[in-house]
Amino acid sequence: PIWVRAIRLLVTAYAIRELMPNYKEFKETAERMAHSISHPTIIMKGRNSQTGENVVVDDYREAYWWLRDNTPEDARVMAWWDYGYQIAGVA
Repeated sequence: PIWVRAIRLLVTAYAIRELMPNYKEFKETAERMAHSISHPTIIMKGRNSQTGENVVVDDYREAYWWLRDNTPEDARVMAWWDYGYQIAGVA
């Protein structure tokens, strides 16, 4: 029926009117987040909150090197898939 189409059109118009002002902010936030997580690394930089000193956190790399140096070549390691890819690549 035509009245159903009219209601759908009104609901759609209302949703667009309400959501469009937030679209630009959402798009900018999504692009910023995508850029920040698209370059993964196992070494992170940080700042000591007490001293203000810059620090390098390389715990993952050290752990992967430990696995490489202290486990047999054909050892199996149980891990989530993302850590599994890192272990396979580094260790």
